[in-house]
Amino acid sequence: MINIVVIMLDSLRPDYLGCGGNKVVKTPNIDKVAEDGIFFENAYAEYPITIPSRTALVSGNYTFTNRPWCPLKEEDLHIAEILRDNGYITASFADSPFMGFGMDRGFDVFEIFPMGKCHKPLGDIKKKFPPCYYPPHVEDISEKKFYPNTMKNYFYSLKKFGKACPELLFDSAVEWIKKNKKRPFFIWIDSFEPHEPWCPPPPYNMLYQDKPPKRYIPFPIGPSSKWMTKDDIKHVLSLYMGDITHTDEQVGKVINTINELGLEKDTMVIIISDHGEPFGEHGTIRKYGVPLYDELSKMVFIIKKPGLIKPGRREKAFVMNIDLLPTITDLLKIDLGPIIKKLPIKPVKETYNRVDGESLVPILIGKKKEIRDTIYLGGFALRAGIRKGKWKFIDHHGEKPNELFNLEDDPKEKINLIKDKKDLAKELHYELWKFCSKWSAALSWRDKPVTTVRDGKIIKKIKIW
Repeated sequence: MINIVVIMLDSLRPDYLGCGGNKVVKTPNIDKVAEDGIFFENAYAEYPITIPSRTALVSGNYTFTNRPWCPLKEEDLHIAEILRDNGYITASFADSPFMGFGMDRGFDVFEIFPMGKCHKPLGDIKKKFPPCYYPPHVEDISEKKFYPNTMKNYFYSLKKFGKACPELLFDSAVEWIKKNKKRPFFIWIDSFEPHEPWCPPPPYNMLYQDKPPKRYIPFPIGPSSKWMTKDDIKHVLSLYMGDITHTDEQVGKVINTINELGLEKDTMVIIISDHGEPFGEHGTIRKYGVPLYDELSKMVFIIKKPGLIKPGRREKAFVMNIDLLPTITDLLKIDLGPIIKKLPIKPVKETYNRVDGESLVPILIGKKKEIRDTIYLGGFALRAGIRKGKWKFIDHHGEKPNELFNLEDDPKEKINLIKDKKDLAKELHYELWKFCSKWSAALSWRDKPVTTVRDGKIIKKIKIW
């Protein structure tokens, strides 16, 4: 049995890693894992936002087709439950939303760190911190709380523990690995870094900028980025990159511990992210509305396993977050058939009680170059997209005109070819519709409220999911 280490980093764009081609940001530890393993250049999150992406990762199921942001369902698989039932000791360490929504299923140890980013303050901290600039259009008071809450928890943690997240999180995970090195283990480290607010501690806050900005923007509020100047975007990116480098050092602690304990040959390390992050490339900042451009929908997917994966590999194969569970179970030769049969029975069997992802093992061992030729992705009830070869079509569900891009000639998705390639756009749109329609029957009874109306008044409302 081999050990499995999953390091989930929130909102990390693959093109902001050295191994992803970035020439500025420093990520030596993550780069080394990629150098010793495989880096997937075309890895996509099927629903590129926090909880749906994590649901896809632990269950192997599509979410954008059939559910909004919601907890795991009882008929969902969970990778931790499967591994625990197959002889693994399991643990999770999280300061992100992974601490809720049913993600704790199957973990022998589930340690949460509520003093991380965006969480409510744990103590009455009076310490001053740099004021944050918010654009005049912002009316959402809750959004304005995330940065001060983050800073209050940062200073609370320093006072109480002598360190803050992500150090607290990764150090605890390292200690757990040391204590459980003699047993086959599965550990899921779910860090909220480098998620916004982007406010890395010194010296990382100034690592990628020469002088303090005219206005400090650790938590830009959108959805539009039109209020931001070029200097604003550059400043925000410098903070984002500082967070990435800081987080990379924490990842290095885990990798170094595995090596120092002599576990390297017996351990698979998987570094992933739930999605990327928009920084004004298409007129928006952050993840509002789940835009499906590559800056958000592409994710980090790196796997290292000495003896199984030849080092230094870069693959262009289309892979997805739903592939994580079937890859691990295939590698460990765990038969999912009997497990799936024990799941709660639901009327629409063809869309539930199964795994939508594909095993990447044939690619990892060099037997195949690809496992699919098409990527489907979207945001539940918001929009949907399809990538087939070099073409990417996005159905914006009426919010704005649909788009068609040639990613080979136009990787930044700036030139909409839908008028020039009408027939191709129609073909891709129809294929996308056929794919999504498989879930329509299930949605009609299962993911919508059942409502009875009498004389214009709602007298009964039951939410099925």
